[in-house]
Amino acid sequence: MNIKIFYIRLFVFSLLTASTFSCSEEFLEVTPKGSLIAQSTKDYNLLLEDPSLRELSNITVPMGDEVAAIEPFYSTIEQRPRRLFKWEADIYNSDQNSQELQPLMASLYVYNKIINEVNDANGGTDVEKQELEAEARIGRAFNYFMLINYYGKPYNASTASSDLGFPIITYSDITSTNFTRNTVAEVYDFIIEDIESALPYLSESVSSRHRASKAAAEGLLGKVLMFQHKYDSALVHLKQALTYAQRSQINVNLYNYNFELLDGGVFTPINPFFGPAAILSKDNTEVLYDKSVFNAWAFINNEFVVSTETANMYGSSDLRLNFFSNAEFFGFSPYYPNGMLRKVGPLQQQSGVYLPDIYLLIIEANARLGFLEEATTALENFRSKRMPVNDAPVPTEIASNQYNLVKFIFEERIREFSVSGYRWFDMRRLSVDSDYNNLVNYTHNKYSSEGDLLESYTLTPERLVLRFGGVVTSQNPDLIENQ
Repeated sequence: MNIKIFYIRLFVFSLLTASTFSCSEEFLEVTPKGSLIAQSTKDYNLLLEDPSLRELSNITVPMGDEVAAIEPFYSTIEQRPRRLFKWEADIYNSDQNSQELQPLMASLYVYNKIINEVNDANGGTDVEKQELEAEARIGRAFNYFMLINYYGKPYNASTASSDLGFPIITYSDITSTNFTRNTVAEVYDFIIEDIESALPYLSESVSSRHRASKAAAEGLLGKVLMFQHKYDSALVHLKQALTYAQRSQINVNLYNYNFELLDGGVFTPINPFFGPAAILSKDNTEVLYDKSVFNAWAFINNEFVVSTETANMYGSSDLRLNFFSNAEFFGFSPYYPNGMLRKVGPLQQQSGVYLPDIYLLIIEANARLGFLEEATTALENFRSKRMPVNDAPVPTEIASNQYNLVKFIFEERIREFSVSGYRWFDMRRLSVDSDYNNLVNYTHNKYSSEGDLLESYTLTPERLVLRFGGVVTSQNPDLIENQ
């Protein structure tokens, strides 16, 4: 499908969904040409309430190096996740559209429409319009952060100005037909410019996890800078995110699993098949800016599990093990061999601005900058929310050595985010980090139900980026395909 048509059709569907669930009949009107338009400031505000703006693809889950595949389940699933697990060049057939591109392009159209039009909307104050534009800029910046990490090479300061990224689209003009790729550096600059221009107009208090705030913007900016390996600047913004979060109108805090997994805690009752009780995004105190993934591999699917090596990273008292099972879905007895474990929640995985991620990025930045004591103290405090306090301390031989501590922090990220898609992004940025690129496992293994190794697949540098696919490139000849 032509990107232009793809972009617009999804936007129209998005608006129809918004009007169905969020708005009155007067929200959008159909013009003689059949275009859906917003007119009032209230209309543009309602556009930002569209649930589809918060939906992301699960594409990165099977690509993480913490994941292993198990037969006979693996052979029965559709080809897309199998190809993802094998890190193949072509994820889709020549006639298939990209599932990861769809939600991002649809919401990008919405954000561009708000940015370009809200200041001319009927009603509302200038302050209200400025805040709506600022929120849309944060949404656009988040989208481009995802797009550049799908389709651009990992950020490398020495090559970013020539590495191909993603087309920068700032308009909502359906007559446009030419899309060419900006560089990785240009896309990162664009992301940062959007965030910095939005910050003065955003609320200092988090009043809704579905809407952007200063806390969300600072957290996103800090993460973007971490991916550029600018750890000193990143640390400033990540800490500022927590400062703003403390001013929240709603509860924003890390869950303490020592209490919340006990009777009466937010994760109870624990279902033997579905794992700990699910928490809606709007109620999840760890969410600053809601962007979520429907993760069937943390629900009913059985084919992808944490590898033996990953499972062995967890101590026996680590309460995050409550989110794993050694049995297949609806199974009553242990199934997975060699200590491998299946994820059992949450079904809706947070991928937006998320407190556990923010805390661990702060800890990593401190460690990389040589502030080992500060990093260790913060890491132990974080771990004390995930296991008994007596088991949270970091061993001295790790805490006193920068390399060992950074390695341990990335292992902590695996323990926190296994089978949730985060690891793929860490693998990308580690791959261009000469000091720590050995922390990536460039091999995926497939096992029999008895634990025998059946096949291995190797991740090559070319496969750290996704291909656009034949449908998109055939209709957009100026769009250069990745290798």
